Amino acid sequence: MKYKSIPEAFRRAAVEFAGANAVKLPDKIFSFREIDEASERIGAALAAKGIVKNDRIALYCANGPEFAIAYMGILKAGATVVPVNLLLSPSEVNYILNDAGVKALFYHQVLAEKTAEARAGLAGLNLGIAIGNNTAAPGDVVFGDLLAFEAEVPEIDVDPAEDVAAILYTSGTTGYPKGAQLTHRNLLADTASVQQALRLKAREDVLLVVLPMFHSFAATVGMLTPLLHGLSFAPVPRFDPGLVVDHIEATGATVFLGVPSMYALYLKLPGEQVNRWRSVRFCISGGAALPVAVLRGFEARFGLPVLEGDGPTECGPVTCVNPR
Repeated sequence: MKYKSIPEAFRRAAVEFAGANAVKLPDKIFSFREIDEASERIGAALAAKGIVKNDRIALYCANGPEFAIAYMGILKAGATVVPVNLLLSPSEVNYILNDAGVKALFYHQVLAEKTAEARAGLAGLNLGIAIGNNTAAPGDVVFGDLLAFEAEVPEIDVDPAEDVAAILYTSGTTGYPKGAQLTHRNLLADTASVQQALRLKAREDVLLVVLPMFHSFAATVGMLTPLLHGLSFAPVPRFDPGLVVDHIEATGATVFLGVPSMYALYLKLPGEQVNRWRSVRFCISGGAALPVAVLRGFEARFGLPVLEGDGPTECGPVTCVNPR
């Protein structure tokens, strides 16, 4: 393995691709240098507030640059990221926060009410960081203040095979959700395999990420693979067919990540919307089996190949993808 940790790999990428696009929004672009510097400040601020190696920190946030900055900042502090499903009820979120033993929680302001209910009774959670409109619940801090923190991130010695980078909760088949523990080596290997299998092009490819980044598919393929390999990604905060098309056109996305239900909906788009996909080179489907009729219908209508990937969360999650 070339690198010992995700932060080490990202810092090297940030040097090699410093001025290249890392995160693309319709109205703003963040370079690798900007994401690196912002996440360094987050990591340093967390360390200054008492976060130490292997502490668990929850990330309760919709798709956006803040998700990526917080995710990488948590890892730079030596902690473990615990992404939280936005669709869960407060009681379900409470279970995950308690089960993971989180010490801190990043949450977006639009989720403030659910967050307040979900964190009730969690004595070990003593640091909340509010992302959004520069306001926070009493006792919490504002994400923007952490971004203004000026200090060096402490050097963290990571064991790539043992230290856990992320804990992703999956419902499995029975009982309460279980936390799949993914080490730095797990995710470094999986992102390298994704980049190689899909033949993604540094400084050129833009991955459109409307799948929720708290999920392993979007986090590994849509966010970590670009950040570690010189690609860029375009996060979409929610799934809406028209909004997705707007983002594809505005960001020049070249790769679309989706699940079967999305492809079925896109077959119903009017013709003028189909033409706005012209920057896309190919699409990827995962999460469930893509019906053959939908696959053939989409490829015929859009003139784009759809690659099917597979793999459980416990594997990072990508284990295979059909060739193109």
